[in-house]
Amino acid sequence: MFVKSRFFFRTYTSKRIKTDEKELKNFTALAKEWWDPNGSLRGLQTFNKCRIPWIKNRLIAVGVIKPDVDETCCFQELSFLEVGCGGGILSEDLSRLGCQVTGLDANETLINIAKNHAHLSQLTNLSYVHGTIQDYATQNRERYDVVVSSETIEHVSEKEEFVKFCVQCLKPGGSIFMTTPNKTWLSRFFWTFIMEDCFRILPKGTHSYDMFIHYNDLKQLMSSENCDTVFIGGLLHSPVTLNWYLVKNKSISYAIHAVKRS
Repeated sequence: MFVKSRFFFRTYTSKRIKTDEKELKNFTALAKEWWDPNGSLRGLQTFNKCRIPWIKNRLIAVGVIKPDVDETCCFQELSFLEVGCGGGILSEDLSRLGCQVTGLDANETLINIAKNHAHLSQLTNLSYVHGTIQDYATQNRERYDVVVSSETIEHVSEKEEFVKFCVQCLKPGGSIFMTTPNKTWLSRFFWTFIMEDCFRILPKGTHSYDMFIHYNDLKQLMSSENCDTVFIGGLLHSPVTLNWYLVKNKSISYAIHAVKRS
């Protein structure tokens, strides 16, 4: 089945990635709840139980780490960049598995929260940078083995440019991982009506359907930036248990793994 993509015609001029003030304000308002296990962002904390094993298994699948690797230091000697790290929930847990991690976010309030929490946790292999991926990529081309951007691209207007600069930071042969809501009617119903309106697990206005991206469009953007998509799987977030699950159905959310061509 042919899927019409709004990214079919690419422009090769570099647009300036704009900082969406509305998105910044939304997340700044949630800053105090970032590490609260009972707060409105507690679903991000439970997400690590799903996304970190997925990243590990995918790196095993492409031969970056060995199948019998020690679980406690499985990412040792790898360098990770998390784009859109927020208050550091994913970056911290990644760093505890032995890799060097840089967390990047355009929200200075959240970066300060991340820095303070990492300091209290005494994590010396973790650093944070306040800024945009466009500015960061100019000084850090082909620096990282792995780039991760989880639940971020749906808050970015210039998605083509966002993917472009994420990939620029990646070494040839490196892996890029993204998770995001799919652009389907079911995803819209789940994330805005179920999660925000009915269960009120997420604050009203956390998601905007117009900002969602279909996995075929994201796969095409990856290909345009010299990356081969090697995996796309569905994600399910339970509004009851708040746990996340990797599933076959990609209608609501998905996880994508691509490898940069050498």
